[in-house]
Amino acid sequence: MAIVTSFVTSVRRKAHYGWAIFGLSFTNLTVEGGIKNSEPVFFVALRESFHSSALATSAVFSASGLVGAFAAPFLGRFLDRTGPRVMFPLAGILILIGWVSSSLVTDLWQLFILYSVIEAIGQTSISSFANTAVLAPWFPQTRGRVLGLADSGNPTGQLIFTPLAGVLVASIGWRAAYQVYGIVFFLLVAPANFLFQRRPPAPLHRAPPVRVSEAPANSTPAYSTQETMSHPLAVGDILRRRSVWMLIITRGLGSIGNQITRLHLVAFFLLAGYTPLQATGAIGIAGLLNLIGRPITGALSDAFGREISYTISMSLFIASILLVLLYGGEDNIWPLIVYVGLAGLSEGVSGLVVAAKATDIYPVNSLGTVMGLVEVGRGVGIAVGPVLGGLLFDLRGDYALAFSLSMALTFASICSMWIIGSGSEERG
Repeated sequence: MAIVTSFVTSVRRKAHYGWAIFGLSFTNLTVEGGIKNSEPVFFVALRESFHSSALATSAVFSASGLVGAFAAPFLGRFLDRTGPRVMFPLAGILILIGWVSSSLVTDLWQLFILYSVIEAIGQTSISSFANTAVLAPWFPQTRGRVLGLADSGNPTGQLIFTPLAGVLVASIGWRAAYQVYGIVFFLLVAPANFLFQRRPPAPLHRAPPVRVSEAPANSTPAYSTQETMSHPLAVGDILRRRSVWMLIITRGLGSIGNQITRLHLVAFFLLAGYTPLQATGAIGIAGLLNLIGRPITGALSDAFGREISYTISMSLFIASILLVLLYGGEDNIWPLIVYVGLAGLSEGVSGLVVAAKATDIYPVNSLGTVMGLVEVGRGVGIAVGPVLGGLLFDLRGDYALAFSLSMALTFASICSMWIIGSGSEERG
């Protein structure tokens, strides 16, 4: 018995607790992916239930993005000060309240409070910006790979919860589906994070100091190890850095481009003549392939630099949209199949690469604040993209202009990514 106890103690001492944090981050991002990627299904159900326009229904989800954008910097600062063991369980509670109460609404405007505010704050709290800030310090040498693996939780949620949403809405209705999802998401987030989360380790205990001049070109930090041991950077100091603004702009442009299409994909496929099963199935299978795409992108960003991997991934996303726009239709299944492949390798990876770039530049104990600011770009995308896509559809009766704009903004984000730099030139 003493031998077994000694062995278990030895294993515990040698085990890297970062992998426990990885598991929690993966689960959190699975929930976030389930929430965001089931919205296209609920968008159609809500529009039909309340007999509202595409613009009005899209505004519910756009408003949630706007709330997330404004809340993210405060949530990032809250994360830096209190830690993930406090913030993530609170997020689970807000998600539960938001989803269950949303199922009881009698008018569309009520969702702007219950879903677009309460649920949005909970969802933003467990989104990729917070999990990046928590997970990246545990893996300083392979953060791109690990963040890519953890970020595959997002397409896992897409793979599981998007098709399931279609089944639940068709069988028990969107209200009951909201209640089921609220309970499930709460159980996945709150208990485990409360029991097992820990603050990230101090830099001195996980890696030797690296001088700026000696660091690889694709991961040059703007701050030395000694600086990361001090107090978190002041928000004003961070906001005076050009690099943080370029990170926000890159995230915003990529997010708007993605969100213009994401919420309207099911409606677009249905309008093109595909069946509901084909539409939701395509999105779900793309999520399956995205399980491979995100870790590959993370590994490529470690090996060849954040800019190159971002360019490749976003180019694949542009190609996927262009393909279905030009050739999609009920008589053509092959564009849907090729779309699944291209989107599966590129969907949602912009946030992963931008996040990895931010962790290259800023110190560990300020990552919550920095990533909260970068999340503003994503929140603006979630706010502007869906309603812009809905408005252009209402004006034209199709998605041609909206999807073309999505491609243009995505290309602009590629250009912006190359302007960010290392951040080291900002040191005065």
